[in-house]
Amino acid sequence: MNKIILKKIDVQKKKIIYSYSIEGNLKKYFRNKNKYSIKYEYDLSSVPIGILAIPFVANILPMVWLFDAELYIDSLDYNFYESIDEIKKAYIKMYPQLEFLGKIIVNNKEKNYYSGTKKGLFFSGGLDATSTLITHYEEKPLLINIQGSDLSTYYKKVLKKVKAYLSNVANDFNLDITFIKSGFRTIIKEKLVTKHFYEQVKDNYWHGFQHGIAIISHGAPIAYIKKLDLIYIAASYTKESLVPCASDPTIDNKVILSNTKIFHDGFELDRNAKSQNVVNFINKYNKKIKLRVCYEDYRVENCCSCEKCYRTIMNFCAKDFDVQKVGFNLTEKNFKKMENDLKNRIIFTTSDKAYWTTIQKEFNLHPNLKKDIRFAWIYDLDLNNINNNKTKKIKTFIYKNVRRIKKIVILIMNVLSSEKDD
Repeated sequence: MNKIILKKIDVQKKKIIYSYSIEGNLKKYFRNKNKYSIKYEYDLSSVPIGILAIPFVANILPMVWLFDAELYIDSLDYNFYESIDEIKKAYIKMYPQLEFLGKIIVNNKEKNYYSGTKKGLFFSGGLDATSTLITHYEEKPLLINIQGSDLSTYYKKVLKKVKAYLSNVANDFNLDITFIKSGFRTIIKEKLVTKHFYEQVKDNYWHGFQHGIAIISHGAPIAYIKKLDLIYIAASYTKESLVPCASDPTIDNKVILSNTKIFHDGFELDRNAKSQNVVNFINKYNKKIKLRVCYEDYRVENCCSCEKCYRTIMNFCAKDFDVQKVGFNLTEKNFKKMENDLKNRIIFTTSDKAYWTTIQKEFNLHPNLKKDIRFAWIYDLDLNNINNNKTKKIKTFIYKNVRRIKKIVILIMNVLSSEKDD
């Protein structure tokens, strides 16, 4: 029998330490540590234990369901517990080819009450999150950022720069921001779980199952302390995309963090519409907005050479907008390299094709831009056969491995630098 037992929640001022045990075949999918921590910027001593349990429970719920495990918890917030069944139903609807089983056994279902009108917003600095911030700017939401989500907490030097960058963004908007340092991605062997289910879902575990509720749940202690009635999380896709993703309105909007609701924002907007949202805001308020969208996650600035940078650049170029104003430092050579990379190096996923189809449609609405040598190629880009180039796989393999080596070197440098600082 597969079992996960949350043995202890230890609160040390601003830090939560979860101690747990794993039993059964499920054990091979977890790292041999049985403990991880989350550090906040607020004193957690007043937060009920049932609310403190939420981040742990949400983080491993998909594992409980996928591997038919029993999860044992001493105390859990009543409202969150009641929302679990609705969350599970949403997963079942998203993945009808899989079985979602398992049980959650709770000794004490805490009824916690608080009320307020303040909002929260998970913020990374990317296009999706920035569009959501702009949409709800007048609500003055508390910005929330998790360190340890996309970038490991071992990258201390980089994370310090990211924190400074995001703090500057918050300051520019005259908003408060709070940071969470979490080890939530250090306990599950994500690649092994991905391999186990890949043939059935054609996706990785983080994107397909974990990241939505795992990220959202980190907001529970903050929601209690700050009396938030709603937290926004930005949509990555639209309903037209038809891309299964763990962060989806059918899942996210079912999550209840005690007395705080979640809203999956911007699902009706594609990236073209979101970039237009940013353009309109800049023109209206005369504010500078520096986006941070890059796949090269060990950097603070955008590399302007990865697929995500390319797609965001073209979202703005389709509006004849100067991308320098949103954090992309480009020359004409960059556009030639972009064309070459898209045609000859970058392998397009299903979601990539969906993104670039909307970009191409946007350019087609502005035929005058075809006269610009930087953009002429996008009009005739054959997205249906974009991956048919025989050398693409080889070039992608080389690029990914060079990137991996570079990332390891930067990680080592970060660790050594941190040791010197300590």
